Amino acid sequence: MSAQIVRGARPEEHDALLGLVLAAYGEFGSFLTAQFVQEFREDVIRLMNDENTEVLVAEEDGSVVGTITFYPDGPDYNDEIPAAWACLRTLAVLPSARGRGAGRMLMNECIGRARGLGRTRILLHTMPFMSSAIALHEKLGFRRMPELDVEYGSGTTVVAYVLDLDAGVF
Repeated sequence: MSAQIVRGARPEEHDALLGLVLAAYGEFGSFLTAQFVQEFREDVIRLMNDENTEVLVAEEDGSVVGTITFYPDGPDYNDEIPAAWACLRTLAVLPSARGRGAGRMLMNECIGRARGLGRTRILLHTMPFMSSAIALHEKLGFRRMPELDVEYGSGTTVVAYVLDLDAGVF
């Protein structure tokens, strides 16, 4: 059994985390334009340096295998999001580490943090073709909220999922 932990990312890890995110999302290249990938790359760099986010990592036996970005305050993600909501971005697990619980650990850490802050909901956006991520979100109690779908970058629609914190599986 591997030793797994979740911790805050260190600033000196951000370049490696960008590489991890791009490696994790690499399998979706056939769904994305080169322009989208460039815009996404720039967005991830911005997220990791945003003082309003908490970048978390999952370690397995001392190696970083996953990451997620947590917005404790919904309006910092989008000013149309209620203050009582938290938001998540860029859940990513290295392909070689999938299926061992790192993604679930990262999600549960964010759910716990949001509950600890008294948040009522968590919003996340994902791509419709990310079936494994969507399955995880739904197992944790997230439900589709199409009215919060948004256009991201070069005309790609990202789909919204919301967890009511009093109803989620933890």
